[in-house]
Parts: sequence; structure tokens; C-alpha cells
Amino acid sequence: MPEPEPLAAGRPLAEPARTVDVAVDLSQGAAAGALAGFAASAVMNGFQTLVTPLFQPTGAGGPPATEVAAQRVSVLASGARLGDGDRQAGGTAVHYVVGTLTGSLYGALAEVRPGVTRWQGFALGLTAATLVDQLAVPLTGLARPPWRYTLRTHLYGYASHLVFGFVTEQVRKVLRERLARKESAPAEAVTLEDVSVPLLLGLANGQRTFTPPAAVTIAAAGSGLGLEGTPLALLNSKWTGALLGAAALGEYMMDKQPGIPARIAPAGLAARAVGGALSGAAAARPGRAWLAAGVGAAGALAGGYISYRVRMTLARALGRDRPVAFAEDALSLLGSAAVAGYAALRQSQRQEREAAARQAA
Repeated sequence: MPEPEPLAAGRPLAEPARTVDVAVDLSQGAAAGALAGFAASAVMNGFQTLVTPLFQPTGAGGPPATEVAAQRVSVLASGARLGDGDRQAGGTAVHYVVGTLTGSLYGALAEVRPGVTRWQGFALGLTAATLVDQLAVPLTGLARPPWRYTLRTHLYGYASHLVFGFVTEQVRKVLRERLARKESAPAEAVTLEDVSVPLLLGLANGQRTFTPPAAVTIAAAGSGLGLEGTPLALLNSKWTGALLGAAALGEYMMDKQPGIPARIAPAGLAARAVGGALSGAAAARPGRAWLAAGVGAAGALAGGYISYRVRMTLARALGRDRPVAFAEDALSLLGSAAVAGYAALRQSQRQEREAAARQAA
């Protein structure tokens, strides 16, 4: 009976590594696509402003679908309708949210189905115009049936989405190439990931003081962030995660109470900066903790001011603060969990590669 191949003993280690690689690629693709979709939404707005006199689109007697969607969200969240100025701002926000989410889905799909990027992104534009503008929007009652609009209006919609698809693909491709180059960069080089991960955690810390540290701690206690033997090794403890998680829940409840000091007060900003520094340092790759701590703290300060202004504006438009507060809770929680989970995946990938290198040696 022939002896089994020596390589077979190493295959169980190779399969988890492949799974982690795929998960990291999907995460990076989704992030690159989201940024690309946001940028493309801005370019699409500018394009529409330029070509509106040429196409002369008509609204079939109704407001834009994005404004109708914003109005529905307002009524659902607060029971109040938006004023004209707020409705237009809400429509713009819906436009960017949909563009960002579309880009994120497209970026993730491009990692596993490269064919979706065909025709330099024009395939995305055609698909979005057909599935969203021509089908989904009328079916949900956000716009009139397609036959109620002029041919010029349909051409205007398709041209706008072709621009969106093209810009999304070009920006996504540049970002993915930059992320791919970091794999071969010298270990001492500062990469895009070294800055973006702590920055995103810091921005989330600007919204909620304890949520990002809790998310990072839970990731460290579960999957591991390579904190053993460092001053942050305490974050590997499940008890630390439970304590910070309880603090985050308490903050969610206190945030809804009247008389709470503003987050832009010195004490609030200081606490958020400390949380951003802690989260960023814990999620950093080895050797980049101090850089990540600084970026995380700066992101928390910026996030504190930005989220405060956005919350005040939305609360004024809706006439109620509580729906905005719950939405902010969800955004901080989901964003922190996503970034902390990605950091844990990257650490697992580094460990798998180090194990494979030792095995090969």
C-alpha cells in the first residue's frame, strides 16, 4: 500500500487560510466599492446639473424619487413630514446612501465574479438604470410608471447611470490596486490600511465613547488581534469585553435622556479621544500601534464634531431627536463591529501566512 503524500498533512492548514483570504478580499472589495460609489454619486450629481438643459427631463408631475423616499423615512421615523428645504437635502442624502451601498455590493461581487466589471463599469450603469430606475422605483411607488415619462427623461436617466457605473469602476480599481500593492510593500512602510482602520474606528468613537472599544475587545477575545505580550493584552479577556459592552449599553440609554452634556464638551471629547486611541492601537498591525492610536484619537475628535452637527440638523428636520439617536446607535455599532471584525480577519490572515511560511521552511 503506497504511503500518503507528505503534502496531504498540510492541507487542513491551507483551507482555513484560503477562507480567510476570501473574507479579507470581500471586505476590501466592499470598502473600495463603497468609497467608489460615494465618489461616483457626486460625479453623477455634477453630470446631471450639466446635461439637464440638454435632456430637459420631466418629473411626470411629481418630486424626484429620492425626495419621496426621504419623505417616507421621515414619516416612518417621526410621523412628521419634511419641509421643502429639508426634503431636498434628504433626497440628496438618499442619493448618496443608495450610491454608496450599490458601490459596496458591486465591489464585493467584483472579488468573486470579475465579470460584473465588464465594459469598464458601463455594465453596472446599465444594470442600475434598468433594475433601480425602471423597475424598483416605480414598483415601490417612489415614481410614476415608466411610460409616464418622456424618452428624453429615460435617456437622461440611463446616461447618468452610465456615468455612475464608469466612475465607480475606475475609482474601485485604483483603490483595489493600492490595497494590493501594500501586500508587497516593505514591512516598515505605512499603508492605506494602517490609516483607514483606526480612522474609521475613531469616527465611530466620535458617535459613541464605548462602542468601538467594546467591539475591538470582543474581536480580540474571540478571534484574537495579536495583543499577547503587549500593554493591551488585557483586551483579550472576555471579562473586559463584557465590561465595555455593558458600558456601551449604558451609554445608549443615557444618550436618550434630557440634560446630558453635549459630546463636544471638553470631557466628552477627551473620553472619545481616549477611546479612539485605544481602539485604533488594538486593531493595528504589529509595529503600528502608536500611529494607529494617534489616527484613532484624531478621528474621534473629528467624528465627535461631525456627528454632533449632523444629529442636530437631522433632529431639527424631523422635529424629534430620538429616531436620530437610535439610527446613530445602529451606525456606530454596525460600523465598529465591521471594522473590528476586519482587523481580526487580517490578523488571522497574517498568522496563517506565518504558519505556512514556517511549514514551508
